[in-house]
Amino acid sequence: MAATVLEAERSLPFAPEDLCRMVGDVRGYPKFIPWIQSLRILRETALDHGGWEGVAEAVVGWKAITERFATRVRSEPSKGEVDVALVSGPFKSLQNQWRFEPQPGGGARVRFFIVYEFRNPILNALAGANRERAAQKIMQAFEEEANRRFGANV
Repeated sequence: MAATVLEAERSLPFAPEDLCRMVGDVRGYPKFIPWIQSLRILRETALDHGGWEGVAEAVVGWKAITERFATRVRSEPSKGEVDVALVSGPFKSLQNQWRFEPQPGGGARVRFFIVYEFRNPILNALAGANRERAAQKIMQAFEEEANRRFGANV
């Protein structure tokens, strides 16, 4: 079975650096992404201009399925980039990118991309069958959190 690819793009009325910091703030994910049950930082190094890189471990759940995985995270708000790659877990592969670009007249263009493949063929088939809904749910969760944090309605 092939890897699942999710992509979404939005224009939001917030500063690209603020949005990038929000997405890079993985500690907060369990508060606004329903399927993330817990998340902890295993290793963290500060980067210039408010960024960081390190390893985070998440416990995610879908109905009766619970999985734990670790990713390498690099958040660079000054570049408008958050990159995530697999360290360990139920995935055969995982790569995630967020890009934040200034829009003429203000706001940001937000692009989300993730490609992953589960080791378990049943999980992989379920993920592939629900990919469009999953991409929209992920982007919606981040949009709602941006509205909550930055106080505007999109």
